[in-house]
Amino acid sequence: METYTLIALIKKLYPVLTFLYSRYFPEGKHYYSEKALIETKKKGRKIAPFVVPVVGGIALPKQGYKAELVDAPFIAPKMAITAEDLAKKAFGEAPNSGRSPAERQNEVAAEHADDLRNMIYRRFEEMAGEIITTGKVTMKHYATADDAVNDRNASVMELRYYDDEFTNEYKFKHKFSTLSAQEKMDALFDMAIELNGRGIKATDLVLTADVTKMLLTDPKFLDYYNKLRVESGTIDPKTLPEGVVWNGTINLNGVEFTIFTYDNKFEDLDGTLKTIFPVGTIAMLTPGMGTTAFAQVTFVQGNGFVSHAEEIVPRIYADEKNNVIEVQDFSRPVPFPIDVEGWLVANAYADGTEDDPSADTAKLASLSIGSLTLTPSFDADVTSYTASTTNATNTVTATGAEGVSVAITVNDTEISSGDSATWDAGENTVTIVASGTGMTSTTYTVTVTKS
Repeated sequence: METYTLIALIKKLYPVLTFLYSRYFPEGKHYYSEKALIETKKKGRKIAPFVVPVVGGIALPKQGYKAELVDAPFIAPKMAITAEDLAKKAFGEAPNSGRSPAERQNEVAAEHADDLRNMIYRRFEEMAGEIITTGKVTMKHYATADDAVNDRNASVMELRYYDDEFTNEYKFKHKFSTLSAQEKMDALFDMAIELNGRGIKATDLVLTADVTKMLLTDPKFLDYYNKLRVESGTIDPKTLPEGVVWNGTINLNGVEFTIFTYDNKFEDLDGTLKTIFPVGTIAMLTPGMGTTAFAQVTFVQGNGFVSHAEEIVPRIYADEKNNVIEVQDFSRPVPFPIDVEGWLVANAYADGTEDDPSADTAKLASLSIGSLTLTPSFDADVTSYTASTTNATNTVTATGAEGVSVAITVNDTEISSGDSATWDAGENTVTIVASGTGMTSTTYTVTVTKS
């Protein structure tokens, strides 16, 4: 089947369910070149200057405008059809259908082409997600399928849409997951103000499932929508594409945001299931904030080379030497944001700019071993102590700070706080582990020498 015919057919197929690619980085220009042109800018808020009438207008520099040609990445998954494949009964086919391998060929080829097309769309989705969360796309090109599965011998290419620092990563003042319902609303309000200050009117609030649960299972947050004469929005979940839920709207800083839950996953080349957005993601986005350009695909056909500049270019060709028919889909996508400062992304579990990092560390409030003198004196930030005794036993007492539990061992024997420890002659090791939910554990040790 001719490539032009295949391209026409593939455009009629129902696309794999995508969200980030289709909504935020949709198909854009096609270039008959190995390179694609990307044009980005910073919207800015410069005001027009006053000018002396006889002078005329003042030529202002373009605000952050940048255009460059980049080498387009290459995506080219393929599947082989063997004579053995065609001799087998198709899924759902009656055992006595009487169909020949030749009759099954087009059907199997179409199924393979559709599978490959869906794989490419998932890659588009993953690329869009990486831009939103990191400001860049890192692509590894492999020569063989075995190299891809084992992540080796890769040629790495990176498309980065910032200079020195990714400034679209937003930091809340305090860890979002620890805030009250009203404080969460205030934090989202501040995030919207930051984006508005850049001249951006984002309309989508995209959350991972854990963040949505954090909000929509909080009675006080839901009550926010039930107050009379307050146009705050509506909560009415509806399912959209696979892995996406429309939750309703919310009014922040005078802008109504549509709330989406995004929990899409993909199977990586090594077979592991991965999420496109990290857990805890909160993103403020605008439909059409980016686009995806496509460079040409060139391959041998007949007695010469042919080039196609399309979103996906399918190809079916016979390898008579190996007695197989190969089905292959090609694509050379370059997704990019139109405004490099046009969105914000945050994480609900990241420390806030005004948080004390030590607040998330489990610590002891007090520690004593009978009447023994600890050296140095107890300090919650000091984790190593010594003591001396002539006693056969002493009581070990350790109390955790608020929300902190303790586990005590003496020479690898577990005891409870307030129990007596029996000492061996020489050095004895008392270990106290302080731990708490969502906290980093701290281990304290006391070396007790019995003479």
